[in-house]
Amino acid sequence: MTRALIVDDRPENRYLLRTLLKGRGYDVAEAEHGAAALAKARQQLPDIVVSDLLMPVMDGYTLLREWRGDAALARIPFIVYTSTYTESDDEKLARDLGADAFIVKPAEPEDFVRRLEAVLSQAREGALPAHAPAQDGEATLKLYNAVLVRKLEKRTLQLEQRVAELAASQAQIQRLNRLYMALSETNHAIVQTAEREALFDKVCRIAVTRGGFVLAWIGLLDARSGEIVPVASNGGSEDWFARLQPFTVRGARRVPVEHAVGDGRMYFCNDLAAAPEYAAIRDALEQAGLRAAASLPLSLGGHVVGALSLFAGERNFFDDKLTDLVCEMAQDVSFALENFEKESLRRETEEELRLANVELEARVAARTAELAAANKELEAFAYSASHDLRAPLRGIDGFSRILQEDYGDRLDETGRSHIERVRRAAQHMGELIDDLLNLSMAGRQEMQPGTVDLSGMAQELIGELTQGVAQRELDIRVAPGCTATGDARLLRVALRNLLDNALKYTSHQPRARIEFGRAQSDGLPVFLVRDNGAGFDMQFAGRLFEPFQRLHPREQFDGTGVGLATVARVVARHGGRIWAEAAPGAGATFYFTLS
Repeated sequence: MTRALIVDDRPENRYLLRTLLKGRGYDVAEAEHGAAALAKARQQLPDIVVSDLLMPVMDGYTLLREWRGDAALARIPFIVYTSTYTESDDEKLARDLGADAFIVKPAEPEDFVRRLEAVLSQAREGALPAHAPAQDGEATLKLYNAVLVRKLEKRTLQLEQRVAELAASQAQIQRLNRLYMALSETNHAIVQTAEREALFDKVCRIAVTRGGFVLAWIGLLDARSGEIVPVASNGGSEDWFARLQPFTVRGARRVPVEHAVGDGRMYFCNDLAAAPEYAAIRDALEQAGLRAAASLPLSLGGHVVGALSLFAGERNFFDDKLTDLVCEMAQDVSFALENFEKESLRRETEEELRLANVELEARVAARTAELAAANKELEAFAYSASHDLRAPLRGIDGFSRILQEDYGDRLDETGRSHIERVRRAAQHMGELIDDLLNLSMAGRQEMQPGTVDLSGMAQELIGELTQGVAQRELDIRVAPGCTATGDARLLRVALRNLLDNALKYTSHQPRARIEFGRAQSDGLPVFLVRDNGAGFDMQFAGRLFEPFQRLHPREQFDGTGVGLATVARVVARHGGRIWAEAAPGAGATFYFTLS
């Protein structure tokens, strides 16, 4: 993995580069200045370094000179990435000191990565020029000082131009600085404040304490009454402020906020005492020290919903620049209102979704409990009914056998046929009851886990199941050493059903092949029973493990349709799963896992 060393005193710059390069598979190390970079590089050599120039302790130029003077580091590619030193002379000094690339911040991510990888490619191919360490310290210092002087001259010229623009009024410069600070703090407050009312309080306080206004207040429009309701304020005289209320957009415009909200536009007045509409409150305004005012609409969803009103203690306070700044402040507050509205809607939606989920979970839990209770009752009924039916069925079969043996010679052929049919029906019903009891037991019986020798169990079951089929040609193979952890009684029921099915569905084959063994799937053991019998169409595989579902007619293969459902329930109780693969006439393989 390519290791890049990022050198920059600003954490946000390091974060951006770290995120960009790690996303491209780079291993990234960081240092906040040149001295730290040298220490890190000497501990673990990077493949490339990307360094800023303007940094404390040791700047990028000094780092570059030290880098090329260190025999262990000299051949490692060095890229300068700067937003301060951007002139051609700045680049020349960096190149003279040994920089392999000079990139001006901010560069587009794709372009930055392309240039970085180009330098790396040249380095791997040995195509980068060799950089000899600077021998003439005085010459390098002169170049370095020349760059610093040029940078200082440029910055000084910029400052002189800025001062010249504001030289007309030192007070206006202070106003701009205060408003810039107020705007910055307002933006920080918007980012950091989660509640609307708290933000309104902060904005008004910032406008007075940082922006230099005498009074700042925010009012929101009550659409039904037309009143503008104060929700936050700072500064000014509470008595004077209270005397002007209620503010309303219905009727004559008496104060700035009524102009802004009622007319839906920004309102500025640089001399409240000279404005005819305020003649009635001129003395009160002067007494309160309110000599200039601005009221700026606050919008939400394209509609005016209130205003931010600012009062200054000086006439002619608002020039074009100050007007732009206070408008930007109002726009930022409107933006915050939009965000609060979206956040409120999001919270409402989340709460509705949470309540809906709670209700759904409660309904699902209730329904699940109902189904569990119903299933439990049904299984109990099936178990009880099946158990209670066994004795009558044994009686029917037993007395029919006695009738057949003792009185068969007195019956005609039709009578003997009827008795035989009664016995077959009773025996089939007995098999069905046994299967139902096994199915119920598979879901009801308490688990007694232990180590089970499945290979030995399969051998025993095959011996039992093949006692009556000695005339068939059977090729049965059992893999040795198949063991599992589980309930031996339940696993015996499952394995018996699978092997019995294999014997049953190979009954039409001249040579039956049956196999019990083990395979691997995703690193876990999978047990299998495979045969070369009748098989089935895989489109019906979904019905295999449902009770009373048969894929072959009973006249062709005997059975109750409960055996595989019992197997599936046993496997599920062991935390496993069961599936099958087959084709008509090509046999079937049943796989199962036990967790």
